[in-house]
Formats: sequence, structure tokens, C-alpha cells
Amino acid sequence: MTVAAARPLLEVQGLVKHFPIYEGLMFSRRVGAVQAVDDVSFSIQAGETLGLVGESGCGKSTTGRLILRLIPPTAGSIRYDGVDLQALEPEAMRLKRRDLQIIFQDPYGSLNPRMRVEDIITEPLVIFGEKPGPALTKRARDLLETVGLASFHAKRYPHEFSGGQRQRIGIARALASHPKFIVCDEAVSALDVSIQAQVVNLLQDLQDEFKLTYLFIAHDLGVVKHISDRVAVMYLGKIVEVADKRTLYRQPLHPYTQALLSAIPVPKPRARRARMVLKGDVPSPINPPTGCRFHTRCPYAKEVCREIEPPRIAIATGHEVACHLVKAG
Repeated sequence: MTVAAARPLLEVQGLVKHFPIYEGLMFSRRVGAVQAVDDVSFSIQAGETLGLVGESGCGKSTTGRLILRLIPPTAGSIRYDGVDLQALEPEAMRLKRRDLQIIFQDPYGSLNPRMRVEDIITEPLVIFGEKPGPALTKRARDLLETVGLASFHAKRYPHEFSGGQRQRIGIARALASHPKFIVCDEAVSALDVSIQAQVVNLLQDLQDEFKLTYLFIAHDLGVVKHISDRVAVMYLGKIVEVADKRTLYRQPLHPYTQALLSAIPVPKPRARRARMVLKGDVPSPINPPTGCRFHTRCPYAKEVCREIEPPRIAIATGHEVACHLVKAG
């Protein structure tokens, strides 16, 4: 889709989240911190989908939760539609949550097993002050049909559905408050491949119908390529490359991005592609490497990579990369 150049709907600047580690008697002594997210910046235009990709544990889901203020950031700013979310008082933030929703990864654990589907879907509206009754029941049934389920499913419980159907219920719940921005946190990773395609297509249809903006968090680059307009690649708490999807998949510049893309399965067995195999394990976020955090696994690392952290520089319009080996355009 074409996204008009305007003030971004979401602006994230210098976002940091360090989880403290305590030990000793009554865990009273702080001995370190898990640097889950460290100086992350990006923006998303209204109507756009930004894919956020990286290995498990790199800080993707933490970033999504920080944006929604489900957990407090250590530092940084989050501006939604020009409003600083961190400056909002609790009541103002509660009202703002109508616009900000999330679709969780686990369709089994994210739904209350003791609630009927219609109550799960309408619970956000009840929290925002709407009275239970025929109007909310109709809203739940309409949303079920919108996400591809039957209206009579409203009286059932989550255990009566498959994983793909449960995720559709989770999507319906996210849509209940008429949001503008949705964090899709590994929304299809727990589903079978055939069901993944159905849910991704559904998310795209809903985006067009309701004018939604997505932060699509995933580790499957094939899925991200299908749904995203731009892609941000994250490694050990930092974004190392950002570009529109065509540029990123055609001309990845950061060695980590190149390694991720080389691991995508090739549909034609005869089509050969050079595989870039990374050696070693991802370093601990408790004590990340100095300089470029990827240098311990990078096949091209030089001395400067071990000593100095590379800034994120613009290579072309909309294409930024943090790597000493890449020169600014």
C-alpha cells in the first residue's frame, strides 16, 4: 500500500528497557540488569504495517509491550498521534487504550477459559464503561462474523475451538474498541502454516476495512514479507537495519539481515542460494558485547566493530543500517 508522507502515527525514540536482577537476602541487592531493549527508535505512518523481526529473545515482544505501556520503559519516548504516552495520567492512558490494542501470540493462553466468547470480546467495552446488554451481544456476534466465525459461536467457551479459531477470537477482541493501532505479537507463529496464511490474509483485509496500523512482530521473514510495508531487523535489543520490504529483501546490507534472509526456504529445490551460517550463540543481554553487539558472530567483523558501537546511518531514503562496514549514501 502507499502511505502518505505525514506526521507518523507512532514515534518511538531512544526506547530502553532494563530488567533489574537482584540476589541476596530477600533479593535486596541489585547485581545487574537484563538489557532487553536498548536505544530503539522507529516510526510508523497511519495505515502502515511495520514488521519487527529477529531471533527469539532479541526484545521484539518487550518493545511491543513498552509501546502499549503494559510495562514501563527505563528511558525513551513514545508518541502516539502526537501525544506523549508516558506523560499521560493513568485515567487519560486508560481512555487512550481504546486506540491501542494487542493480539497475543498464544491463542490458548490469552483467552479466559471460564468466559463465554461473547463476554471475552465485549470485556474491553465493559471496562470502558459500556453496559452489558443486547447492543454488546450484537457487537460480539458481528465481530465474530467479521473475523470469519459464526455468530452462534458467541455462546461457546474457548476450549471448544481450534487454535486458528481462538486466534480469530483474539482478533475480534482487539477490534472491539475500534482501535487505530494494533501490536500483532507473533500473532501467527503458534499456528499451522495453512492457518497462518488465512490469519495473515484476514489481518490484511481488516486493515483495509478499518484503516488499521500494525506493528507486526515475528521471526518468520516469509510471513513478514507478505504483510509488511517496511521491516525493522532487531538483534540483542537494538535495531540494526530498517528499510521498505522490497529493498530489504533485495539488498540487505547488515550481515545479520543477510544471515536471516539466507535461511528462508527456497520454494524451488533447484534454485540455489548461498547460505550464511552464523557461528556461536547469541550473547547474554545481561552482559552484551562492547562495540557492535553482532561482532561476536559476524564473519566480517573488524577491530573497530569490537570497540565502537556503530550508529544507524541512512544509506538511501528510508533505508538505515547500523554497521561499520557500510558507508552512508
